[in-house]
Amino acid sequence: MSNDQYVDPTQRMAESTMRIKDLYQVERKLVLLIETAGDALAILPEEEVKDENPDQFVRERALAFRQLASRYFSLVNDIQLALRSHVNYLTKTASFTPVANKTIPFKTSIVNQQKQLEIWAEAIKAIQQQIQEIKQIGQEQ
Repeated sequence: MSNDQYVDPTQRMAESTMRIKDLYQVERKLVLLIETAGDALAILPEEEVKDENPDQFVRERALAFRQLASRYFSLVNDIQLALRSHVNYLTKTASFTPVANKTIPFKTSIVNQQKQLEIWAEAIKAIQQQIQEIKQIGQEQ
């Protein structure tokens, strides 16, 4: 075995410990994600609003719902980024070696890269749309 292939067991253990702690945080975010979804659904009124000021009530509920939805999507993004990072790490560290392939079939996947491409493409579309709206506002004035 050459020096290039040697991996210090202490370093590998530290990396594993760090990844386990990170996955624990991902698990906590998943719980928070479910709680956030429940809170957002609880805000939606089941019956007609019989308040003195129904418009104010609706505005407050809509604002609270938007905040919870924003937190929800932020958590989804954090969770999927962390999970993609771990899958990518496992792929790169040869956790799926040819020897392992004999017992556990594994095929390299580019889903991570495809998902990132989709996210960036959607972000570019959103930015282009906002630029067009700004141009239209500028032309109207």
